[in-house]
Amino acid sequence: MKSLVQTSDFDQMFTMLTSDLPKSKQFLLKMELKRLAQPCDYFIDLRGHVDGDVKPFPFQGKTHYMDEQAIKIFEQGIKQYGTFTLGLYEEVMNTDNNYRVMHRKETEQRIRKALNASESELEPEQQAEPTNQHQARFFQFASYINRIEERMNYSITVEVMLDDGKKYSAQTTDISVQGCKLKLAKAIDVELNSNLGIFFRELEQEYTLDRQTPIRYKVLEVSPLDSKYQQLRLKRLDGTSEQDIEFSNFLDKFIRGNKRRYKLNLDNTLDAVVIKGYEQFFVPRMSALAVFVSVHEGKSNPQCVLTTENSRPSFHYFQDELQRSVLPQVLNAKRLKQLLQQPSTQRSSQLFCFTHASKGKLYFYSATAQELAEQPELSALFLGFGASKKSWKVFQLSLQPTSLKFSQLQFQIPGTTAKEQTKGSPHLLDGYLKNLRFIVSMADISSEQSNSWYQQIRFDKAQLSQLNRFAHAKLAKLPFCEAIPVKYVNLRFEARYLYKTTVELFDSAQQALPQSFSRDFSPNGMQIESMLPLHINKGDIVRLNLPDLQKISNKYTLSHLPYEVMAVSKSGTIMNLKALSTDEGHAGKQFFQLLIQNNRSKLTVAEEPVKHPGLAPALRNMYVKALDSFPFYIHRKGIRYDLKAVAAGSQLNSLHLLLQQLNADKEHLIIEPLIKHNAVSLHFANQLKNMKRQDPPTTYELYIQLSDNWQQQPEQGFRCNYDYEFSTEPEKQAFFQQAIASGSLVLAYKIWLSRTGRPDSDYISQELDYISQYAIHKAKMIEEELWSVVGVGELIDITDEVLLRFAIPPEQRAEQHQMRQHRITG
Repeated sequence: MKSLVQTSDFDQMFTMLTSDLPKSKQFLLKMELKRLAQPCDYFIDLRGHVDGDVKPFPFQGKTHYMDEQAIKIFEQGIKQYGTFTLGLYEEVMNTDNNYRVMHRKETEQRIRKALNASESELEPEQQAEPTNQHQARFFQFASYINRIEERMNYSITVEVMLDDGKKYSAQTTDISVQGCKLKLAKAIDVELNSNLGIFFRELEQEYTLDRQTPIRYKVLEVSPLDSKYQQLRLKRLDGTSEQDIEFSNFLDKFIRGNKRRYKLNLDNTLDAVVIKGYEQFFVPRMSALAVFVSVHEGKSNPQCVLTTENSRPSFHYFQDELQRSVLPQVLNAKRLKQLLQQPSTQRSSQLFCFTHASKGKLYFYSATAQELAEQPELSALFLGFGASKKSWKVFQLSLQPTSLKFSQLQFQIPGTTAKEQTKGSPHLLDGYLKNLRFIVSMADISSEQSNSWYQQIRFDKAQLSQLNRFAHAKLAKLPFCEAIPVKYVNLRFEARYLYKTTVELFDSAQQALPQSFSRDFSPNGMQIESMLPLHINKGDIVRLNLPDLQKISNKYTLSHLPYEVMAVSKSGTIMNLKALSTDEGHAGKQFFQLLIQNNRSKLTVAEEPVKHPGLAPALRNMYVKALDSFPFYIHRKGIRYDLKAVAAGSQLNSLHLLLQQLNADKEHLIIEPLIKHNAVSLHFANQLKNMKRQDPPTTYELYIQLSDNWQQQPEQGFRCNYDYEFSTEPEKQAFFQQAIASGSLVLAYKIWLSRTGRPDSDYISQELDYISQYAIHKAKMIEEELWSVVGVGELIDITDEVLLRFAIPPEQRAEQHQMRQHRITG
């Protein structure tokens, strides 16, 4: 009846078709039909609301944005209604691929299942199903598999001859000049590392190859395919005969001529580009300070630090009044030896620190958990007094070995050489990197909540002089430890342009400051330099005039512009300013936007100088290889937020080992326990929505309780709670006390959640270009996957610190440590 509403015989047809309905229902139905037939002038914009490619769709002078499914419904509705009506609008906004509709249907389905079946009515396999639903892709950083040559997917029948002279028929799955993969009957016994020969009968017949002897191969891997077949990975043995060389030349030409027809095997390139893509999200947002320790002539020394926006405050914390790093004193040889004496999988500790300012000098005090355990009479004194200081910090230390060979983790595109892909010579850095032996990761795990527990510790003030044994002496000369910032992509949300112009500066009291000049500008800020030191601090509000720029603008008033001081140089002559938002709009911001828009080709982009070309990427390679934290990634698709990827370095975190025990799939981890109580879809998602890329990370703590039967009954035996689920701090302590009293193993983790910026496309451009030549759809899928990442998290084990913080007795802490060794880390 929708198409009849506007016709003259609608009432007659309606009465005839609804004669069996009550009058009340007839009335409601007619009103609804007339409502749906009302003309509509709404714009339709489905961008970000549907699972489909949205494109412009002009209609009667307006441009709507719809995908193919919506366009089909819209065109059918126009034929049915005769015009754009409210009913048609509602149909288009409620298509099956609309995220809102999909979410509602999923919710209704879950409710329906809950109402129709109780848990006791389900079969055991069905009860285990929810645990297996939430899996995250698992991959290891820096695990690139290089191929020196291209491998083509090519299936032909070959004849395999074993060492005993017996011959069998087999099928190739891919082939390269120096290797191939075969599908062979499982019943045939083939030993690893044995040699065999292959006759390529089909190639010989088709291309008239005259071979009397087989091509010799070595068996590198034997793996089952299914119940009937096994797969052999073979490497060709060196052949120096004229026939072998001739066959190599034939294969090379054959693959080059047919690789677009049969398609190349891109598995290793696809894996590498995904791993590199996720690496470039994590490293610029890592929260732990990576300290690189060199060993030369038997002496250790922190040589440099890899810093990010998140970890830079930790580096500044360990600088004295002369801006010298005291890390060589804090990470001294004795403490490094303590860490090295622990098992290779557990080289970690806690570092407790505070500072004391006196007569213009800054004194540092620090102690490790092991040092306090060796001097229990001073433990309460150090922790209680130190926590009363504003400078109190707790760091989680972790030590991992490293080597120069890890500095050049370069993925090699098949058919090229590493030299073709590497900019500059990595050998120039060898002198700087050759003595690096260890990486100490220092994660700041302190918080107001945790500090409050240490502040409750009672101590004898009369013994404060005893703390001098934890003080670091003031040295006239300290070994130099420099900060190397991560260099991936320009992470600023807008470009800065070099430009020098006069700036008249006024402080908050409207007092004129020494005349300054701009060094660079962007719409939202600028950097200025003064001839004399400016007595301005970070956070101050200043106002400035731009007299020279005012001469070229009559549209904007470039005087008394409010800016916030974001940073001041040590000399006090250089300041970074950020435009303050006003109700009327910031005239300076509007002016610079227009200036950049009209003069972009004439302006010079400000590039940050690089002190050691290639050093930051080399240190980054070494760090991701030694990483022992638990990176994870949150993707957004429409309105849904999901934890879809988890990463690891060469050293697995205790949580990796724990989750691996829930399933045997090496490529995925079951993350069901971590996302209980809608942690990702609600709490993390709401946090990320309110964050910007440049915001500091939000921190959480995750507490896990494992009972003896947690592997058999993970739903009951694997209990996870986030810190925000507890209303008070004593409730957290009670959780640990009760869990330990029941004989359960307890674990605690610190989480840093950061908003990501755009992917660094340049970092993976070569790999994507290569993939696009042969499988452009796969390259697009990878780009879509990486562009959907909106959040990156880092998780580290802080169990020992939490047990100490909540005053768990030493004997119970030792018991928990042994239990953790037995159940998880081994």
